[in-house]
Order: sequence, then C-alpha cells, then structure tokens
Amino acid sequence: MTILVLNANGKVGAEVADQLIAKGEKVRIGARNVAKAKASYPKAEVVAVDFGKPETLKAAVNGVSAIFTATPYELLPQPEIDLVAAAKAVGVKHIVKISTQGADEDSTSPHGAVEKSIHDSGLTYTILRPNFFMQNYAVQQAGSIKHQGAFYEPADEGKSSFIDTRDIAAIAVKALTEKGHEGKSYLLTGGEALNRNEVATAISAAIGRPVKFVNVDDAGLRKAMADAPPKLTELMSVLMGYVRANYTGAISPDVEKLLGHKPTTFAQFAKDHASAWK
Repeated sequence: MTILVLNANGKVGAEVADQLIAKGEKVRIGARNVAKAKASYPKAEVVAVDFGKPETLKAAVNGVSAIFTATPYELLPQPEIDLVAAAKAVGVKHIVKISTQGADEDSTSPHGAVEKSIHDSGLTYTILRPNFFMQNYAVQQAGSIKHQGAFYEPADEGKSSFIDTRDIAAIAVKALTEKGHEGKSYLLTGGEALNRNEVATAISAAIGRPVKFVNVDDAGLRKAMADAPPKLTELMSVLMGYVRANYTGAISPDVEKLLGHKPTTFAQFAKDHASAWK
C-alpha cells in the first residue's frame, strides 16, 4: 500500500510523512522541488507535483491507495479539486484532507468547495478540522519572540484551544492506515483554551526569560502581513476576529478519543520547541 503525502514541507505534512515512514509505511512524496524532498525524505519515493500543471497530479496519484493533502490556503480550492478528480480517475481508495472549522457550513469557501468535491466524488474520506497550530509560534512568530521578547496579534483577551501539529499528524496517520475513519470528520483542538498572555507565560517558562504578548489592531496585522498573499491576509483577519469574539476556545473530545491520551499541552509544546526562541 503506497500513501501519497502532499505538502510534506508544511507543518502537518512533514509530521505525517515522518510518522508514516517511522511506521514502515510505503510513502510517496509529491513535491515541487524534487531534489529538496529527496534530501529530506531519503526513505520515500518522491515525484514531481506542480499545482499549476494538473497533469503532474495524474502521475502522482497513479498506484496509490490513500492520499494526504494539506494545500496552502492561498492556493485553494482548484488544486485540491483537481486532485480529487485525478484520484477518482485512477481508483484511489481514500483521501485525508486538512480543512478548517466551519467549512462544512459554507460550500462557497475554499475549504468548503474542496469538501464538496470530495463528497460528490464518491471517494471515501476523512476530514480533519483543526484549530490554531501551536507550531505557528515556533515558525511565524519565532523571530519576534527570539529578538524582541514579544509577539504581536490582534487577539485581545480571546482564547483559543491550540493544537500541536504532532497530534494532528498522528490522527491523519491513523486515518490513512486504519479502518473505521471512512466518512468521518473530526474537530481537532487542544485540551485547554488559552489567551495570548497565557501563551506568553508558557513560552517564558520554557526559555527562562520574559516574553510578552502585544495586542495590535487589524491594521497592524495587515501591515505585518504586507508581503503575504492577499487571500491569506484576509483569512487571518477573519480568524483573528473570531478569536476576539471568543469563538475559538471550544474544546473537542476528538483528539483524546482517537489517540487514547490527552492532547499535547502548550507547556509541553513550548518545552519541546524552546530552541526556536533562544
């Protein structure tokens, strides 16, 4: 059984690829930069995938039994709609997609449009809808935390049930390799809801020096994301509005039910990633 992993350079995709390989699964990595992917995953097969060239998807999905996809938001929905069509054409059995909360309620949104295409295709599927990634603080926010001892978000006192991408990946791996997840959608959150001051406290404890959260307004967010794709900037603006309205603090039992243990805490994540901020 060969499993195709797309976006293996992403926060979740990299974990999925690593965990599948560690389990001894036969993994095919679809990558735009084949040489880089081969260097990162010497134990996997690597094939070229360019979302601007749908024909590369046909070759990538040929002969695989399951697919993991986590396409960057700014590229959606067409690449994953093309992926679904290619998968159906060659008889792929199962697709696991990283989506977002609420996508099932809006089929006109990028993730919602992809979910609709999956449902309409007749493929078996598992949809994963995670909350904010803890790893965002070890990647996008790492520079300001390391050099300024601060991070900046338009969050006010809003709370979020952050989730570790390692937990998301572990659930994706189960869905890709085990029966019983067909036709299921899972809401993935951490086990605690934290505001950004509590996030700062956890990072401070992990690195042994003060880190503070600085609240900014939406204009500040847009200024900080001036070089980002406009579609991504709009998404983050909307999501941070949800944070301020306290819509992102709900806690789902799905992670604990699926993994058999409580989700990774933010404190544990911070200890594990302390080197990113030192």
